[in-house]
Parts: sequence; C-alpha cells; structure tokens
Amino acid sequence: MYMRVCATCAAAVLLVSFATTVVGAAVDAAVGAALAIGAPIQSTSIPSERKAARVAVLPITGAIDEVTLWSVDRRLRAVSEGKYDAVVFEIDTPGGEVVAMLDICLHIKSDAPGNTVAWIKPKAYSAGTFIALSCREIVVAPGSVFGDAAPIAVMPGVGLMAMPTTERAKQESPLLDQLDADAARRGDDTRLLQAFVAVERELWLIQRTSDGARRVADRAELELLGLDGAVLPTRPTGNLGAHPRTPAELPLTAADKGAWTIIELIDTADRLLVVQSDEAMRWGLAAAEVKDDAALSAFFLADSVVRFPESWTETLVRFLISWPVRILLIAIFIVALIIEGLHPGIGVAGVIAAAMLVLLVGAPSLLGLAEWWEILLVVAGIGLIGVEVMLLPGTAIPGIAGALCVLVGLVASFTGNDPTSAGERAALLTASTTTITGNHGAPTRGEPALPVVGARGIADSDLRPSGRARFGENFFDAQSTGSYIDRGRAIEVVSRIGSTVIVDELHADRDGNT
Repeated sequence: MYMRVCATCAAAVLLVSFATTVVGAAVDAAVGAALAIGAPIQSTSIPSERKAARVAVLPITGAIDEVTLWSVDRRLRAVSEGKYDAVVFEIDTPGGEVVAMLDICLHIKSDAPGNTVAWIKPKAYSAGTFIALSCREIVVAPGSVFGDAAPIAVMPGVGLMAMPTTERAKQESPLLDQLDADAARRGDDTRLLQAFVAVERELWLIQRTSDGARRVADRAELELLGLDGAVLPTRPTGNLGAHPRTPAELPLTAADKGAWTIIELIDTADRLLVVQSDEAMRWGLAAAEVKDDAALSAFFLADSVVRFPESWTETLVRFLISWPVRILLIAIFIVALIIEGLHPGIGVAGVIAAAMLVLLVGAPSLLGLAEWWEILLVVAGIGLIGVEVMLLPGTAIPGIAGALCVLVGLVASFTGNDPTSAGERAALLTASTTTITGNHGAPTRGEPALPVVGARGIADSDLRPSGRARFGENFFDAQSTGSYIDRGRAIEVVSRIGSTVIVDELHADRDGNT
C-alpha cells in the first residue's frame, strides 16, 4: 500500500513538472513574440525614475522658430494641468533659431516633469540636438540621425552668411556652456558633446581589455596608451553594453599602456559630429531604440500614451510670418494703398490694405514679436498718409513721415529683441529689403524718365488731388499742390516725389497765353 502511494505521488510530481515546463516555454514564446512586434511588455526591469503611467508626446517638426517656442510652452502647460508623469519630445527637425532653441531647452528643464525623453524620429540636426540633450534620456528610431549643431547665419534669398571669428565665438560660447552642463547631468564625456559644435576634435572609443570598460579618448590619450589612431578594427554593430565612463571615472596614466584597445573612430578633425542611431546606442547617447508608440509605451511601462500636436492656429501663424508670404502681403498692401490714394474714400482697396496690415502686424504680435510701440507706429504712419491724401495734399511732409513710420514699424515687427546678434541682424536686413522692395519695385527697362521741374503737360484725368498726367507721349502719376484740377487742363511740374510728379494748374494771362 505504501509503495503504491509513493508511486502515485512520484507520478503526480513528474506530471506537474512537465506541465510547468510546457507552460513556461509557452510564456517565453509569447513574450518573445510580443517583443518582436513591439508590444508593451509589463516588466519591472526598467529604472524606477523612468516608469510612468501616463505619457504625453509633444511632436516638434520643421524648423525651430518662435512659433515652435510658443507651441511648446502652450503644450507644456496643458501637460502640467493634465498631471502627466512623463513627457516625450518627438523630434524631426533640420534645426532653427538659436534664441528660440535656448528658450525651449529652458522650458524643458524648468517647466516639464522631471521624466523627459527626446525621441529622435528620424532626425534632430543643430537646434534639435540641443533640445534632445536637454531631456533626461534620449531614445532613437531605427535609422535616425542627429548632430551637426554649429551656429550659422542665414538670410533668405542670400543663403549662408560668413560669421567673423569674434561673432562665432560669441555664438558658440553659450552653446558650449550648455553642452558642458548637459554632459555633467547625463554622465557623458564633455568632449563628445562639444564635438557637435566645434571642429578640430579627434575622438575615438576605446576599451580596457581586462574588464571591457569603455571611454572616449583623444589623440593625446592614444599616444599615452601607445595606440595608433589610424589603425582601426572592424566597425562594431549593435549595443556594446554599459554606458561609457567619463575621464574622471577612468583616468589614464602611462602605466595603462598596452591595457586598452581601439573600438572605433568617433569624430575626425575636419567635420562636426553626426551620430547614427546605432552609434548613439554604442556611445551611450541613447537609452533605447524605439520604433513606434507601442514600443514607447513599453519603454515607460505606461498605461496610456497621449499626443499633443501643434494646433492649426500655430501652423497658420508660421505660414503668415514666413518671408515669401510677408513679401506677398506687403506687395498687396502697398498696391491697395496706392489705389485707395488715387481714389480717396473708404472702398474695396482700402479694406484690402487694412486686412493686409492686420495680417502683417497681427501674426507677429501673437507670438510677442511685435511690441505695442511697433503696432502704434504702423497705425500712426497710416494716419499720417491719410492726412497727406485727404487733408493736406501736396505738402509731402505728412506722407513722407507716414511712409517712414510704416516702414520702421513693419521692419521692427519682423525681428526679435536682440538686434546685436548675427541672426537678428540677418533678419533685420531681410526685413528691410522685403519691406523696401515691397514699396519700391525695380523700374521696368525702358521706363521713361520723370518730367523735370518746369515741364508742362496735360491732366489726363481729374486730379482730386491724385490722378494721371500726360507729358508728350508718356503718362505719369501726378498729384496737384492743393486744389482739384479738371481733366484736360494745362499743368506744370513743380516738384517730384518718388515716381510721382507734383503739378500746378497753368492759368491763361490777359493775352490768352499760358
């Protein structure tokens, strides 16, 4: 009886053991399949400071500008009100404005939750690299790239502008300081991050043969270790494991000669550092490779991932303040204003001019680019032009003053608050060119010269006080000095303003001569 019971127990134990093995294998297979398709896997292996139940994703796409800054600020406030545990900045940008980028980095460090992650998908050049490094961690999409973050000056229609040595140093100084702070916070080698901005830095990734510890080394350190930077092994693939150590953690001495080997070349002295997704993993710049939202959810062990895209109003404002649109709006504004001046009264042309003015000044004012005095200056300029046309025709002083007020107001509304910077000087030059060419188009080849003072002609239309006059076979814009002049009356040029002749009516003497 005893033997029968023992045999039964043994069989039961074997059966349970077999079932456990089968179930365990099935679970392992299911987990492997889930990992393969990027499904979120509930695990406790991630760092506690990364885990987040509710994750907000803020896409940053296109060039970084004042609209991007405004949009990020608005969306971060919404994230704060929604009490999200983590914020992901999904970055796809070619770069952008330095001042806007620095302000965005400040917002990330001061206004966002502590758990911030930059998701580079698929590129984050220049300003995008700084925004990514401002986050606590970086994740990369397969095939993504970032880097090449040296400041440049660009003017629309002209392209790259040369920066003097002093100006470049002024631009690079705050950027290098920020990179130093980011390196200390993230545990990166300062030289690795500075290679995004400064050239003439040769860097290699080396490994200690005894324990596999890795760190970045420059040419002087390679010579200290007796290594030849020109002799490189086969480039590694995939992740190499732990985060590379900093020079402070792994100092090198002459006694280390022969104890280290070169893994790969990081950067040469003739180019800025650009990092591919697999390199970011090997060099410790990225924490993980994240393909889609499902993999992002698994990265945080999140319960929900919510996106906060740019609003349609932000997209519209970016369109309205772009240089091609500004040029078009200024051209329409000037043409409509001229038509309204030639035919006084509040008509369709006046309404169109007012609408263009609202778009020109209103869009920048939404972003804080247009100060109250700039708007007031434009309005005052329009008022002075109205006084010239309606009340004091021919005096010229109110019209000239009004045109100058409009010009200065429009140019100022296009630029930022620091005209000493290279970027703002380029914007100021472009704004001036845009506004002036909008007011004064290039003359047509073969256009007749304006009649000289004293030339006589005929009013081709009623001058009330503006209209058209004929001198010989040519026609010109004309304006009387005061009183209205009927069509067909003889006139004489008394002065010229721009492309307009100022005329006075010729009266016959007692003998009938004019």
